[in-house]
Order: sequence, then structure tokens, then C-alpha cells
Amino acid sequence: MLIIGAGKTSGSIAPVSIQLHRNAGWTALGQVSGAVPAAPDQRELLALPVAVGSYDGLRVGQDEASVPVVVTAGQVEPVLLGLEAGRLLPGAAYAGNDQVNLGLGELSGKFVAMPAFSLQDQQGRAFDSGTTAGSDLVIAAFHTTCHQTCPLYTALFFQLQKELPPGVLLAEVTTDPGTDTPAVLDTYRRTIGASWTFATAPPDALTAFWKPFGVQLATGDSHVSTLALVDRHGYVRLVYRGVPDVGNAIAPPLVTQLGAEGLSELASHGDGWGAPSVLQSLLTITGPEQVAPSGAGRTPAFTLTNTDGARVTLADLAGEPLVINFWASYCPPCRAEMPLLQRSVTASSRVHLVLINEGDSSQSARDFLSATGIQLPALLDTNLAVGRAYGVVPLPTTVFVRADGSIAGRQIGELDDRVLATWLSTLTTQ
Repeated sequence: MLIIGAGKTSGSIAPVSIQLHRNAGWTALGQVSGAVPAAPDQRELLALPVAVGSYDGLRVGQDEASVPVVVTAGQVEPVLLGLEAGRLLPGAAYAGNDQVNLGLGELSGKFVAMPAFSLQDQQGRAFDSGTTAGSDLVIAAFHTTCHQTCPLYTALFFQLQKELPPGVLLAEVTTDPGTDTPAVLDTYRRTIGASWTFATAPPDALTAFWKPFGVQLATGDSHVSTLALVDRHGYVRLVYRGVPDVGNAIAPPLVTQLGAEGLSELASHGDGWGAPSVLQSLLTITGPEQVAPSGAGRTPAFTLTNTDGARVTLADLAGEPLVINFWASYCPPCRAEMPLLQRSVTASSRVHLVLINEGDSSQSARDFLSATGIQLPALLDTNLAVGRAYGVVPLPTTVFVRADGSIAGRQIGELDDRVLATWLSTLTTQ
């Protein structure tokens, strides 16, 4: 096992023990210490042999993280720890090559934004940046006349569909616009019994769509086999290449499409990735949905006093979409994002901004708002009870609430204008 460390900013960690958990309990791996670079740079903290098997958790000093770690004979299993101020960042433990790459991207905040796109689905309807806004995407390159990897990617989609997290869309996008018209795609979809999107477009539009992924238009069996994960804010988060391992779970109509080389790829179990690794990456990207104690996705009720001394309840805000921002005066990212929140949310007359301060005195909260030029009162969650009810751990955390009172989603960490604009569009179009 190789333990590596990185942070959102550079820092250091005092000597601290690392432990690995499985059914039998905790096993000490050793101690780590020293400098921790800012991602995407990384530093090797520890390398040692570990017993083959499956593990489910890591402990860094007193900080714990639930993370699946699979140690295989003859292979190096990398584990990335996201560290800040000498502590493990909440949820920032990643195991496996794909997860480590994903974690470095998350910690560095340097994901590539996907350009605006305009495609058509199998019914001729728009499948574009607007219709997919607010959804995480799994996109595969394919075409209907491929007899090698494309049927395997379709088999992978059948497996993903069974355990797909909420808010994730599946789409197979052709690289052969000359053949794959909407009508051809619809016939293909019905023949194999698929329920997800199949998309096409004129050659220029498809060329522009695939350019960020290094995929060129192609026909027959010569093409770049690619699967990409794009988050709901339009950032490319992970790209898989090659042949997925679909095991024996492939429908007969897809087997009949495979040529000799395709059957060989099926039997070879691909390039070491499949539905479990993709689903794990999706859970990292979408984030564990924290269900409020008061109900399944309903906004927990509250009554708080604001910095003007007025009592405010959730019921006072009923019937309109809400952006609820949890913050504190000691939090630099909170200070950085506050003007964006006021500027963007108050510009939308259909969405109401709710600022909830976590633990500061009324005077400290007022001083913070004054220093940042915020002209709205903030609610004071002095005992942090409302924050706990909303599942808030790190600050800032922003919760997006539909007009019917249900939670649409949340953003952990500082917002940028692209992320916020996507959420505002989602709230005002639902």
C-alpha cells in the first residue's frame, strides 16, 4: 500500500499514526509526518506491504474516514489523504488509481469545464448544456456499427443503471453522425431494450463535443473507447479509456453484435475497471446525500433570531426557492463567496438568500457582514443545532431548497459563479 498526502493548500502534519480497518478491527500501519504539498502535487507519506483483502476504513490520528480499500497480490494500492492544518479533511480519503486522480482534482479545484454543447437524442429532442444542467452525466463514445468495445460499454450502462445515484444521466453519444441519425439510434435503443439517452448531431457539433475528451469522429471498429464523468456544474471529473470489465452480465442482443475481437475483449475482462469503480467515482462526485433527520429530503424547520434582533422561522420563507448558506466569521472561503451570493441570488427575484451564521456572537456576525459589504441580516445559529439538522460539517455549506420545501442538493465548500448559476437555474426551472 502506498499512502500519499496532499492538501487544498500546502502545509505540514505532525507525527501521527495511520490505521487501516477491516472486520477484525484496526491495524496500525505506521506514522507519517512532515510537509504536505497543495494538490495536484502530492507527497509519499508511507509505503509498506499490507495483507491481501478488503478494508473499509482509515484512521489518521483521531480522524476517521469510511473508504473501500482492496489490496490485491502483486499490485500497489495507492491511497490519497486530503490533509489540512494537520488533520484529515472530512471525507477526503481516496483509494485506487481512479479515485486518487479524482481526489487530486477535487483538492486542487482544477477540473476542466466542458464547453457548451448542442446534440439531439433519439427522438430528435434537444440534449444540450441547458437540458442537462443540474445533472451529473456519464457519457460514452459509441456508434451502432461497432462490433468491439461499444456493445461492452452498453452492457456497462445496463449494470450502472441498476445502482445509479439520484440525479445522474446516462448518455451514449455517437462518433458516426453519417450513420447514426435519431431514427437509427431509436431503433438501436428499442432493439437492445435500453432506457437511457442516445445522442447525435451534425459532424461539426459532434467534433466540438468530443474534442475535450480527445475523441475523433470514427466509423467501424476504429475509434477511441472513452467513458467520461461530467458533474452537474459542467466540469469533467474523470475519463476512462479502453475496455470495461462487464463480467458475464451482458444481454444476448449485445453478444450477437460482438465480432471476434469483441468476444476476445469480453473474455479478457477488459482493462481492470468496470461498474463498481465507476459507481464509486460517481458517489465521490455526487457526494453522499445527507438526509435531514426531520424527513426524507425535507428542509428541517427552524426558528432563529437574526442580527437585527427579529425572530425568523422557516415557515416565514415557505413557497419560494431558497439558497441557505451556512458560514462563520473565521472561515476565509465564507468571506470570499459572500459577495457572489449577495450579487447573484438577490438579482433573482424568484430565489431567497438565507444566511445562517454558525456559532458567532451577534456582534461578530454583524462586523463580518459589514466588512464584506453584505446588506442582509443573518440568522444566528448560536448552538449549531440548525447546522447539525442540515448535516453541516465543513464551512461554508450551501443548501438549495425547492419551492415545495424539498432539498434539491448542497454544495460543500466555496461556490464559484458557474456552480451557483447552475443551481439557480435548477431552482427556477423546477
